[in-house]
Amino acid sequence: MSSDTTDGDSPPWPQQLLDSEWLLAGAAILYFMVSYVLWGVIDIFTVPAG
Repeated sequence: MSSDTTDGDSPPWPQQLLDSEWLLAGAAILYFMVSYVLWGVIDIFTVPAG
């Protein structure tokens, strides 16, 4: 029976993210903050000058 991972390897970052609920919550908050800020900046630049 063979294993794909060795004992010294750490899991990949997506697996670490999904294993830790605090990292997942932080990533979700960061994603929504960046997306809302980007949406706001795009919305500001689409307002016609007048």
